[in-house]
Amino acid sequence: MRHLLPALLLALALPLPAEETKPAAPPAEASKPPPPDEVRLKNGDRLTGTVASLAGGKLVINTLLAGTVTVDWSQVASIRTSSKVVVKLSTGEVVEGQLVEAPEGRIKVATAGAAAPVEIEAVKVSKFNEPPAQWHGALTLSLKVTDGNTHTRSFLFAAEGTRATENDLFLLRALFRYGQKSGVIDERNAYGLAKYNYTFHKGLYGYLSAELLSDRFKDLDLNTVVSAGAGYEILKEEWIDLTAEAGLAYIDNNFHDADDDSHLGGRASARLRVALPLDFEFKDLFTIYPNFEDSQDYQYRNEATLGTAVGGGWSLLGGVITEFDNEPSPGLRRYDNTYFVGLGYKF
Repeated sequence: MRHLLPALLLALALPLPAEETKPAAPPAEASKPPPPDEVRLKNGDRLTGTVASLAGGKLVINTLLAGTVTVDWSQVASIRTSSKVVVKLSTGEVVEGQLVEAPEGRIKVATAGAAAPVEIEAVKVSKFNEPPAQWHGALTLSLKVTDGNTHTRSFLFAAEGTRATENDLFLLRALFRYGQKSGVIDERNAYGLAKYNYTFHKGLYGYLSAELLSDRFKDLDLNTVVSAGAGYEILKEEWIDLTAEAGLAYIDNNFHDADDDSHLGGRASARLRVALPLDFEFKDLFTIYPNFEDSQDYQYRNEATLGTAVGGGWSLLGGVITEFDNEPSPGLRRYDNTYFVGLGYKF
């Protein structure tokens, strides 16, 4: 026992063995950002950044140094992206995936789940990242008020909406005019148009349309024109557009006092837009409706406007609307002109 007690005291006095310490884990390496997209041109130039879109033969790249750059798709030798791109072909097919290295004149799309990238001829590519079709439109309002020896109240309201895709276009238009003089209505006219265009070939399209016109002071309860035909974009540049179209039409007239009539006729129309100096823009829409059963019976409508943008989607507009009937109801003039100045808004 006397030998056990010193041994016990010695064991308690000795320090405990230190725990084995593990080396600290190195800090996790920060994830590297993906490399920028790269576009190589046929002249040897290289552009890096983010591929934004392709439409109308123009490729748009957002670069860090030069900002947004637009190049001709025909001048692109190769293209590589880090993120997915929605590729639309001229046939209407859509492929989505990352663009990887490909031989000149072709692109390769690495789609999810595919064993190998899809290889496509560059000339068959129509669009990158096509935005969904949306409605756009414009509103116009013109007011006139006089007081004193005469008391007049009148206004003109117009609205237009379009939804365009690569292959077709929907168009809706409405125009309403109303006026009073000394409390008596002296003007009430309403016009509406619904139209659908389908593109057969670049610049060439077919159309279906329906137009309605009512005018209390022309003895016209309702004029209906249903038409089908073809049109062609003669000019389409940044500063000018010119389109012409023609087709067959069924025309039905319901009069208030005169006898109603309906007949087979035609519809021909021309639309012009010209950008002018000082940010002015001129537009003209002319439409004529001949009667195939009576060569002396025809009507035409012309809308001419001159406007300039004032900012924020607003514009200042002025123009004239002409409605002509070569054989009006008895006691009525053949034409009416409406002059207006007002505000417009595009959305």
